Amino acid sequence: MIADLHTHTTFSDGMLNPDELFYKAKKLGIAAISITDHDTVEGNYVAKEIASKYGLDFIEGIELSCFDSQNEYHILGYCIDIDNEDLHKHLAAFKQSRIERAEIMTQRLNKMGINIDFNDVLIKAGEAPITRPHIAQVIVESGYVSTTKDAFNLYIGDGGPAYTVKAIFQVEKAIKLINNAGGVAVIAHPGYFVNQKKLFQFIEAGLDGIEVHHPLHTEKLRREYHSIASQYWLLETGGSDFHGDRPNEKELFGTEGVNIEIVKKIRKRCK
Repeated sequence: MIADLHTHTTFSDGMLNPDELFYKAKKLGIAAISITDHDTVEGNYVAKEIASKYGLDFIEGIELSCFDSQNEYHILGYCIDIDNEDLHKHLAAFKQSRIERAEIMTQRLNKMGINIDFNDVLIKAGEAPITRPHIAQVIVESGYVSTTKDAFNLYIGDGGPAYTVKAIFQVEKAIKLINNAGGVAVIAHPGYFVNQKKLFQFIEAGLDGIEVHHPLHTEKLRREYHSIASQYWLLETGGSDFHGDRPNEKELFGTEGVNIEIVKKIRKRCK
């Protein structure tokens, strides 16, 4: 019985709303699911209302973006109190910083002759925190490039001519924020951007788990992270990182994840 503990909806940068995501998950035989939208818990409110309709075991989640002036890290939070006041204060401030960052990036694009309207970016994001994919989609729809990948490669990717750094928010603070909201903190897809020295630094800071199973992880990496998780008594999570518009996601959703017993371990750790 598969639990997919890493999915995204239209409340951040996913293509499906929670109802559509749950419908698809049910058809594919997923038994438990967590919505881990970027820097927002809004999708969780909807999910809690409809989970029983699909007979899915739902666990509250979030994916917090962290930045230390040089590197970006993502921390997954599970079993959080989505009404936690400090969490909401952080998310509101972070959302505002994303708006300001996106506006600067749009201005830089305009100076380069990529004349997109910032209001179109706001409309594209809707209620979700603005992310670079929203800007990329507007660039595509305005006819300047053919794909969002091209938008990143040419303009808004890391180090690109219109790139603007994110607000600093350290992993250690994210771990504390999640723990204080009653949840467990898990490093997301570490094979993508976390070296071993940093990983052990985060473990010392109180990290509760490692996302061992992720589409970006090779079997070798999965064995390595499983070994570390076992050695330090950390939770071993996983999921498809489903957005709905990325290569091979149709094959991964419903197959990538962890045994449903992990959900029980998460809830036990939270208690």
